Amino acid sequence: MKKRAWLIAGLGVVLALVYAQLPRPQAENLLQNPNGQALLEVYQRIQQDYLEPLPREKLNALLEGAIGGMVSALKDPFTSYSPPQRASLRQEDLRGEFFGIGATLSPANPDGTGAKIEGVMKGLPAQRAGMRAGDVILEVDGEDVTGLPLQEVVARIRGREGTKVTIKVRREGTPAPLVFELIREKVEIISVSTGRIGDVGYIALETFANFKVEDQLKRAIDELKAQGIKKLIFDLRDNGGGLLDQGCAVASAFLKEGPIVYTRTKNLTRVWCEASGKPLWDGPMVVLVNGNSASASEIVAGALQDYGRAKVIGEKTFGKGVGQTPYTLANGGELTLVTFEWLTPKRRAINKEGLKPDIEVKDTRFPTPFSLQGAGAPPGAEVSVTLNGKTVKVKADAEGKFTYAEPQRQRPLPEDRGQAVLDLEQDAILKRALQELNATR
Repeated sequence: MKKRAWLIAGLGVVLALVYAQLPRPQAENLLQNPNGQALLEVYQRIQQDYLEPLPREKLNALLEGAIGGMVSALKDPFTSYSPPQRASLRQEDLRGEFFGIGATLSPANPDGTGAKIEGVMKGLPAQRAGMRAGDVILEVDGEDVTGLPLQEVVARIRGREGTKVTIKVRREGTPAPLVFELIREKVEIISVSTGRIGDVGYIALETFANFKVEDQLKRAIDELKAQGIKKLIFDLRDNGGGLLDQGCAVASAFLKEGPIVYTRTKNLTRVWCEASGKPLWDGPMVVLVNGNSASASEIVAGALQDYGRAKVIGEKTFGKGVGQTPYTLANGGELTLVTFEWLTPKRRAINKEGLKPDIEVKDTRFPTPFSLQGAGAPPGAEVSVTLNGKTVKVKADAEGKFTYAEPQRQRPLPEDRGQAVLDLEQDAILKRALQELNATR
């Protein structure tokens, strides 16, 4: 009886905290809902009755698990919870600069864990020390990171300016791991790359996800204008979007007037932003998109398409027509919640639909590699398979199964950050864009 009374008293404290943290209507809704009551009861019973003692870190993990489960239950691919460490990385990325080694990383394992180097930035610590694309990171400051999520590996490599980080890597063809001692330096995120083909300028924008995009775009346009370009290719392929305000600024760089995007919330549809009346480029231009162009990329492409300012060339876009609002939480984490839908200047809704280009062209830069799998061959037999005129020979295993996957072509890396690699032979969209601009007078 005493235990029961004690549990009720403990739960009462939790309920009091709920009332203290939430506005009264929301608190009452939670506490009147049986599932809300059960949530608090489960936490209380685990905390008090679980067989093993639970340290603070474990209790925090339980609560974070509850947050993650709540967000996951929405089944909304664009609503998410970021733990404090990941939220901190996002804030650094938004600022467009951080302190690190100057290397781009991707997961080393199929499940998204580990890290390998995709490229190193010229003049920064990783490049100066001799790190290379393909190096797989094994340890950071003596701790194994091969099974950690990529973002956690990134967080361990970044740090305060001037501090040391020791990284052990595995390099193909090298018998023993290599160890690099690096001093963290300021790394600026370069979101814009440029090039030129005759009098046609080329600008690729990789992301809208930091506050420096607008300034970098202006600098790129000014530099190309100084070189005497007459026309412009604006490439938004593989740009998954980012900040709505940066999307507005980028679209405004090419439009003289008019609404750029509308937003529709639960209760209101309104103009979110309009062109400033001071475009940075008013000459002929086209916009390139593909199936990975999403969100702010679609806002910009949709606005330029609606006004007839530029033809959109490439593949149908991704179709992310909703936007999120980030909320910083009490634990330092961040809730990114879908709160509005956006519409083009002609009030087109493109969520799950995407933008249809004015000129449809397949993106040929990185074709799907040739691959096959089969079974039923004699164990150990050599099997010849011909598909689309291509013949390969593979050896069956002990069960008569066989597979083949053609190596993927590596994306060419520029010698300098911000320098675009232009390949008209392999890039059908770019080639068609150049033809379209050359036909204009």
